[in-house]
Amino acid sequence: MQSGLRHRIPLRGTRDEWDHLAENLNTMLDRIEELMRDVGQVSDNVAHDLRTPLTRLRGRLEKAYHDELDLERYHALIADATRELDAVLGTFSSLLRISRIEALDPSEAFRIVDLARVAGEVAELFDAAAEEKGGHVTFEGDGSVPVLGDRDLLFDAISNLIDNAIKHGGTGDVRVAVRNPDEGPTIAVADRGPGIPREARKHVLKRFYRIERSRSSPGSGLGLSLVAVVARLHRAQIDMEDNRPGLKISLRFPAARTLTRESPGIYR
Repeated sequence: MQSGLRHRIPLRGTRDEWDHLAENLNTMLDRIEELMRDVGQVSDNVAHDLRTPLTRLRGRLEKAYHDELDLERYHALIADATRELDAVLGTFSSLLRISRIEALDPSEAFRIVDLARVAGEVAELFDAAAEEKGGHVTFEGDGSVPVLGDRDLLFDAISNLIDNAIKHGGTGDVRVAVRNPDEGPTIAVADRGPGIPREARKHVLKRFYRIERSRSSPGSGLGLSLVAVVARLHRAQIDMEDNRPGLKISLRFPAARTLTRESPGIYR
């Protein structure tokens, strides 16, 4: 307890209750250390990502204070400053939304939701954005695919996946597929872009993490973080694989046999 998070309780190899207790405590310490490391990384990333727009904003205000500007240039400067502030406020709004989602109790709001219907609505909504890049969002579904969850959160998560695929997927062509195999309902979003390097895939779900080539594009690096939080809340597994070319991200939900409607929103 006094040595910090670097040390672990040694195991004796006896496999008795004391060893099991030590394993559980070590697992807990591993998780605490990981969370503390993530908090430190988020703090660094917040400072890095917010410093640039705030510095630009200060520079514009300082210019307005010292220079004599006509009315038109004042209006242009105020519009630029407002856009910078909107981006900063948007980042904090996303952080607050992620925090609220993490605090949710699934048993309070979860209901049986048709995953295919939700995904189809999101795909149709984002098709116009894909067309602006010369592509399309194509949807494939296996009829009705029931999952136990929160419709609004699933809508947000799928929206973030498709939005990311359009922004970083090169041609704008995105394929959304919802399947219902025996092992559990699955939604996959695939693009035709450069993909994500294998070594970065375990990091892109963290808040503010952005691979180097994406840093110049708009965004806060929180989209996939929200997807990860929603997936965790729904007990869904996230998989990333090469689409050759591109990236395919899949969410695999618990099998239908683990759900019940005896009390809506309860896991069994």
